[in-house]
Amino acid sequence: MKQIRVDSLIPDATITEPMYLDEKYILLTPDTPVDQTLIERLKKWNYNSVFSDGITIGRSEITANAEQETVELTLDEDIKQKSDNEQITRFYFDFLSFTKDFFFQYMNKNELNMGLLTEKVKTVIEQVKKHKDLILRFNEMKYPTDNYLYNHSVNSTLLALAIGNILKLPPHKMIELGIATMLHDIGMLRIPPALYLTNKPLNQVEKKTIMAHTIAGYKALKNFSVPESIAIPALEHHERLDGSGYPRILKGEQISLYSKIIAIACTFDGITADRPYKDCMDGHHGLIDLLKNNKGKYDENVLKALIFAISLYPVGTFVLLSNNSKGVVIKTNPHNPKCPIVKILVDKNGSYMTDQVLIQTSEESGITVFRALEENERPKIDQTKPEA
Repeated sequence: MKQIRVDSLIPDATITEPMYLDEKYILLTPDTPVDQTLIERLKKWNYNSVFSDGITIGRSEITANAEQETVELTLDEDIKQKSDNEQITRFYFDFLSFTKDFFFQYMNKNELNMGLLTEKVKTVIEQVKKHKDLILRFNEMKYPTDNYLYNHSVNSTLLALAIGNILKLPPHKMIELGIATMLHDIGMLRIPPALYLTNKPLNQVEKKTIMAHTIAGYKALKNFSVPESIAIPALEHHERLDGSGYPRILKGEQISLYSKIIAIACTFDGITADRPYKDCMDGHHGLIDLLKNNKGKYDENVLKALIFAISLYPVGTFVLLSNNSKGVVIKTNPHNPKCPIVKILVDKNGSYMTDQVLIQTSEESGITVFRALEENERPKIDQTKPEA
């Protein structure tokens, strides 16, 4: 990251990428102006420099850029998105198929091909960096499996890598994180699926059996001489910063960084994915639910990274705009999680759109996201006019 001198910071300007106090601590998000008070505090605390990969933009430049982006949104954007969607769908299904075969070898032949998994994770990292918005629409991709653990492993891995990318993890740590996330629930594979797929309440013995998957998974990985940094998240991914987790009731810095990331990734996937025992939420409502129920359980920096990774309004979220039109988010804004690109489905008068209209929401343009729509409020995405 670039080093930025504190005395060169401009009040009320924004930076196009997160600003860090050091290698890990996020000081400002891209949508937050640098205020004079912050500059004075940094100087008082004897911080001479901060770090960011972004560039500084003044208010007048932000307005001009927003207008330009709105003008440049054309039909080509939609055509490219459809092509990318097809490519990513093939990638996602291939990743799921790989995961199912990989765990089949483990279950039936007691094999854990770490070399093969490492190479797969490398390709996944490339795709996450290239197509983050589209890859994180995994809940829209229906892939028939007889065990949701395959989907959960894949979804959690995609989320964890997206978070790791925001946190600027170096390449070797991204690979370790990806492998660790793929294997974090390996202990569940030794538990009868009927136990964790049931929609009936579990008794205490059944709950203890499921909770034991953390210890079983860690032991299984150590039997294959998997490095400790990769094995430990299997043991720790249900630990919580406030000591309310299991199995060792760890707190704060006793929990590894990979475990903190995987805890948030697999919890968010659990909230937003279909399960036999609960209804799922869309990405926006799932994120709000996670933030509301945080209460010191999750690492704040990792939570912030999740917001940057998926945006406050993830791709696929149906939204009501400030001008009373309704649409669906087709692209997030890496510089401002609150201002995505929206495809308009219903105009401000309640009429379904027949033409392609894409809007870059922004505070400067006056068109912003008012709120996410509930399920019963969402227009049909393939409808061009109201049903008779």
